[in-house]
Amino acid sequence: MFRRLVLWKVTRSTYTVALLLAFVLLMVQIFRIGFILFGLPLTSSVPFFLVWFAYYTFFFIPDGLIAGVATGVYELKEKRLLHVLYSFHLSPRRIFGFFALPVLFFFLLSLGLSFLLFEEHVSFARRGLLIQYKDRIFENIPEKTFLDTGGVVAYVEEKKGDELRNIFLRYRNIHILAQSARYEGNGRFLFVDGSLLTKERDKYFLMEFERYWLDTEEFLSAELREKRIRKERVRNVVNALSVIPFSLLAFFGALKLCRTHTQLYYLIAGGIVLHQLLLFAVKVSL
Repeated sequence: MFRRLVLWKVTRSTYTVALLLAFVLLMVQIFRIGFILFGLPLTSSVPFFLVWFAYYTFFFIPDGLIAGVATGVYELKEKRLLHVLYSFHLSPRRIFGFFALPVLFFFLLSLGLSFLLFEEHVSFARRGLLIQYKDRIFENIPEKTFLDTGGVVAYVEEKKGDELRNIFLRYRNIHILAQSARYEGNGRFLFVDGSLLTKERDKYFLMEFERYWLDTEEFLSAELREKRIRKERVRNVVNALSVIPFSLLAFFGALKLCRTHTQLYYLIAGGIVLHQLLLFAVKVSL
């Protein structure tokens, strides 16, 4: 009975903290990609949220376990249940055995997901959103207004269906002025009857064309990068292996050091910071 109670409390706390940390990180990202998320329909945004919470909840499992184990031990101390366990001649190592089941469960779960979930999946979903967002912008370029998407500046005199007439477009060091153009999707424009001005090696070159296709670079990276996945797999495994030592840190730290809630919060915060510093060091070294 007591073992099941510990399993429930630690599991609940672990998932709650992991989800909370994933949500906090998402709120930070909203400042960067909020205009994209809220500029697309829910059918595009919801899959991104699912990928985000699937990965980062898994990523923050060790941090959630630090909080779950530490709060579980402190609750035993606060309710004086430790004295009852000590009266049965149970050592701290034996008491840790009650926490071993949730620790083992999350260790195996993290290890298994280390080969399935990667941060690259989140990056891929974010790049996909950017493609959809810019597709919507380019398909609905307003007339007689300069449109600046950050990488592309465009001006259209007139629109007739999907045809753009008297269009000016600047992309990097390329300036195009054409009588008409059509946006073909995926960041590709077809220009008809115009001129192109470009700068190469501090020299300007002007050329006229009948047809000219331009692919903007932002749309060429919407694919999973295998090299990034291989590196992230190593970091994921380190993250999973960190479950056991940081669980021991949380258990014995709360058991020996924490006498107040403030000390408990310091222990949890310190453990999470140390864990994230470890992962950051691994990421930099790869």
